[in-house]
Amino acid sequence: MSDELYKLLLIDADRIFRMGMRSWLAQFSDLEVVAEAETVDEALGILQGELDLDLIILDLNLGAKNLGLGKSSRQSDLELCQRLKSEYPKLPILLLSSTQAPELVETAFRAGVQGYCLKGTNPDELITAIRQVASGNRYLSDRIRLGIDQTNQADKADRLVKNLPEQTVVAIVRRNFYLSGMRGIDRVLAEVKANLANTNNEQLSDRIAKMVLAGQARELQAARWLVNRLWGQKTAPVNASTNNASNIFEEISKPNVEISDRSTITSQNQSGQKSNNNALAVQASLWNKTVNKLQSSLLNSSKTPLEIDVLKDEKKRQLLYIALHQVEQSITDLRFSQISPSQLELKIPDILKSIWQETVINFFGKYYALNDLANVDTEVNVVDVLLNDVAIIQIEFLDKITQFDNFLSHLLFETELIVDNSTAAMGTTEAMQRVELILDNLIIQIANAVIQPLLNNFANVEEIKQNFYRYNLLATREIERFRNELSWKYRLEKYITDPQLIFESRHMLLTFADCGIKKVSIYTPRNQELQNLEGVQLAVTLALELQDAIAPRLKSAIAFIGSGFVYVLTNVIGRGIGLIGRGVVQGIGNAWQDSRTKK
Repeated sequence: MSDELYKLLLIDADRIFRMGMRSWLAQFSDLEVVAEAETVDEALGILQGELDLDLIILDLNLGAKNLGLGKSSRQSDLELCQRLKSEYPKLPILLLSSTQAPELVETAFRAGVQGYCLKGTNPDELITAIRQVASGNRYLSDRIRLGIDQTNQADKADRLVKNLPEQTVVAIVRRNFYLSGMRGIDRVLAEVKANLANTNNEQLSDRIAKMVLAGQARELQAARWLVNRLWGQKTAPVNASTNNASNIFEEISKPNVEISDRSTITSQNQSGQKSNNNALAVQASLWNKTVNKLQSSLLNSSKTPLEIDVLKDEKKRQLLYIALHQVEQSITDLRFSQISPSQLELKIPDILKSIWQETVINFFGKYYALNDLANVDTEVNVVDVLLNDVAIIQIEFLDKITQFDNFLSHLLFETELIVDNSTAAMGTTEAMQRVELILDNLIIQIANAVIQPLLNNFANVEEIKQNFYRYNLLATREIERFRNELSWKYRLEKYITDPQLIFESRHMLLTFADCGIKKVSIYTPRNQELQNLEGVQLAVTLALELQDAIAPRLKSAIAFIGSGFVYVLTNVIGRGIGLIGRGVVQGIGNAWQDSRTKK
């Protein structure tokens, strides 16, 4: 670490983000935020003064409405960078953004930016970036480098492996559709040919069956030829934009060893790593989709309370970003470690625990402390207290995260997924939808597991309320009501919902939708869990089984009794009442005729 003091200017439209960044940077003696601006006018006013600055930290999504450039896209933000560089060429700029598109990163560096990091970047890496850019070097975060490497490797996958033209992610998905379809046709064709070979000509039915099977074989062969002609010969055009973008990244100097030796080591490991290109391409596409979904509504539409409901929207989004980043980092580490499938299955609990622990540390800050309620003069480290609940979190949250082993195996080893009792190869629509669903549920549950110990240990601490809670949950009564709702949810899930889902062979997953966070049900075999149920949970399944056995018969009996009751009312009692009425009418008629006769 250098002894030089770097003076920083923050330019961001989010006041909360600026306050958080300023307070976080205050713990570093070599960094000082001397000014901050919400709009370009404020920033230019500060720069026109005599203030001595070493670095500008700029939000790429500042927005054209604050910049006064009359545009409605990120282009206006990049034009601001060009404007700042033209007027202050010696002042370095570090961009913070929520996107890692190679074209955008390339344009930013060509506009004069010295550093580019994603929002939600690991704090240690962000500090490294700030120090390196402030000292006059260029910096590109590890996550963006990995995304660019994955994109480049995906575009070159077939050329490197099978001497095919370079392909994009779409082309890879298309090719996987083709391969999956051809495998399916070959499998059915083999079955038809086997049945055809086992058919004799002794009986008329056998000869007819043989004719039908022969027709099916001809149809399958024709379908195979047609699919091969339509999809098998096509190749994707070279993605020139990615190749052009890679040139600028090669121009970025390697990080200074004294400041960021970890980045250098990571970059070297990534360049030497030999992993499957299809998996990398699918992972990059999956992560981009998830990041885009996190930018939309995060309203809880699942009709059940979630721990993250207590958070402000920006804090909730930040927590989910961090959880997503930790999942990505874990997958990268596993890929570099060359772990085997058998080892992976045994490591699942440890991997989930590591993701949760790193998410807690990065969300709250490793040294975040609060005054002890019992002794005001002492401080309590928040992260240490939260991490002490790891045993509870493991049982109540992490062990209940479903399909995570299949998710990792699919991305690391390209194993097929079981979707609705059928297999789905990597790159197919069904597989992509399923891994998206698993990833959404994973990061939501990790986020819930981060907030649960906070509510248990620091629910009514005023500083926690002000920094994290929604406005409508600041009151102590509202907090206790929210915690009671969560407690009832845990009880219902343990004794009612979970046994019912096990009995029905289902899992409920949380996912991101246009309306916010919602629940989705998927089929999963759970016979082993069903065998292990006991006590109240077993009684619930027996009650459901009894209901299934009795309910149809009871409904039939009630329907039969009801129809009999209707018959009695209409055909017996109704007719009797009709006859009585008819006799009364006839009697009245006869009496009236007799009276007329007497007259």
